Amino acid sequence: MAVTCFAAIDIGSYDISLEIFEVSRKNGIHCIDKILRRLEIGKGSFSEGVIHMEMVNEIGNVLIDFNKIVKSYHVDDLRVIATSAIREATNSPFVLGRLKQMTGMDIRVLSNAEQRFLNYKAMASVEGRFEEMIKNGTAIIDLDGGSVQVSLFDKSRLITTQNIKIGNLRLRELLQEASAKSSNFDELVSQLISFDIESFRKMYIKDRKIENIILNGDFITEMIFNDPKHRDRSTRVLSRADFDKWYRKITGKSVSELAMQNNIPMEYASLLRPSAILYYSLVEMTGAQMIWTPGTHLSRGLAYEFAENQGLLKVKHNFEDDILSCARQLSKRYAASKTHTENLDMMATAIFDSLESLHGMTSRGRLMLRVGLILHDVGKYISYNYISECSYHIVMANEIIGLSHKEQSLIALALRYTTVHFPTYEELVFENDINMEDYIVIAEMNAIIRLVNALDRSHLQKVKSIKADLKGEKLVLHLDVAQDYALEMGMLKGEIKNFGEVYGILPVIKTRRIV
Repeated sequence: MAVTCFAAIDIGSYDISLEIFEVSRKNGIHCIDKILRRLEIGKGSFSEGVIHMEMVNEIGNVLIDFNKIVKSYHVDDLRVIATSAIREATNSPFVLGRLKQMTGMDIRVLSNAEQRFLNYKAMASVEGRFEEMIKNGTAIIDLDGGSVQVSLFDKSRLITTQNIKIGNLRLRELLQEASAKSSNFDELVSQLISFDIESFRKMYIKDRKIENIILNGDFITEMIFNDPKHRDRSTRVLSRADFDKWYRKITGKSVSELAMQNNIPMEYASLLRPSAILYYSLVEMTGAQMIWTPGTHLSRGLAYEFAENQGLLKVKHNFEDDILSCARQLSKRYAASKTHTENLDMMATAIFDSLESLHGMTSRGRLMLRVGLILHDVGKYISYNYISECSYHIVMANEIIGLSHKEQSLIALALRYTTVHFPTYEELVFENDINMEDYIVIAEMNAIIRLVNALDRSHLQKVKSIKADLKGEKLVLHLDVAQDYALEMGMLKGEIKNFGEVYGILPVIKTRRIV
C-alpha cells in the first residue's frame, strides 16, 4: 500500500504548529506527529497593527527547528501557511521577507475566505458526520485569535458565511485596559460582542431553524470534549445541557484558576474565558441542541486539499458548490435576476468548454467565470448608470468563501468592464497588482460574460439550449430560441467584435426557432 507523507506548518495567532500526516487511499488522512510552540504573534498585530522584529526572529527560529523535523520524516510535500496575525499586520511584507531570508521557506498568507474553506475541508475529512449534519440547519462557528466565522448550512448547501472580528485574542487585547478597571471581565466581553451577534441574528437567523452546531477553534474545542474514550472525532457530540455545564465551569474563574483547573499554560487560560463567552453567546443565538466538536485544525484541511489534488482520496462533499452557493446568496442580497444568471451560466459554460484548446484557463478558471456570471450585474442595486463599476466594488467588499484574494480580484476586474471599454494591459496594470497572465484571464472572462449577456439582452431567457462548435477560425453557436430573436441579433455586433479581438476567432450565431 503506497503511503504519502505530508507536512503542514501553521503560523497562527497564538502558536505555531507542525503536523505530519500519512495519507493513503486505504486509510485516508492520519496524523503521526504534532508539535506546538506557543507564541502570541497576534498580540502585537491586533493591538498595534505591527509585528515587531524580535517576534519575527522568534518565529524564524521556530520555523528553522520545525524544518529540521520535517526533513527527518522525508516528507513528500510541505506547506507553510500564515493567517490573520500576519495577514493584518501593516508590516507583513517585511515580516515575510525576513522569514524567507532566515528560513528559505515560502509562506502562503491565507485570506480569511481561504482559511475558513480549509477548515471546512478538515471537518469534511471526518467521514459521515459532516455530511449528515449539514442536511439540516447547521451553524459552523469557527473561532481563532482574530475573528469568528459563522456559516450556515441547510439541505447540504452553504446558505451564508460571515466573518466578525471578535476573536479571543483580539478581545483580550481590546479589553486589557477596561478589565483593569472592572472586576467583571465576563460582562465586559458580553457587552463588547452583543451588538455584532444580535445584528447577525436579525439578518440571517431570524426565520431559520438551526438544529446543529459545529464548534471549531484551535485548542479550545479539545478542552470542551476532553474525554479520552472518544478518540473517534465523529462521535464527539455534546447535548446542550452538557455544553452549558462546561460553560459554567469556565465563567467567573480567574486566569490562574483556569490554568490549574485545566492543566494549561497561563497564556491559553487567558483566552479561555473570551472563547467560552463567544461560543455560548453564539450557541444561545441559534437555539441548537446538538453540538459537535470535531477538533480538526487548519493543518488537516491542508492535508485534505493535498490528498484531493493528488487523487489520494475520494471527495464526497462538493466544495465547488459551496463557492457557487456563496456567490448566489450574495447575488440574491443585491436583488440580481436568478433566471437571467442561470441562463448566462448555461451558455457561458458551453462556450468555455468548446474553447478549451484556445484559452489558458483551467477548471478553476471555469469556476471563476461562473462566479463572475452570478455576480455580473449586482451593481444595479446601487446604480443603473454605473453597473459594472458598482459590481466591481461589491465583489471586492464581500467575502466569497473558498476563493483567494487574487481570484476574487480577477473576477471583480472582469466585471468592472462589462459595460465600458476594456482597458489595455498598460492601463490596467497601472492601478492593479496583476501580470500579463492575469490580464489575459481577466480579458477572457470579460469577453465571454459580455457575449452571453448580449445573447440574453432582453432578460427573457429566449435561448433554451446552446451547442458551441469550434471550427477553424469560427465559433459556431447553435441556439434554440423560443421567441423572436431580432433584438439580440441586432445588438450583438460590438460583442462579437470584442470576443474576436480577445480569442482570435469570430462567433457565428445560428438560431432555430422552437415551440
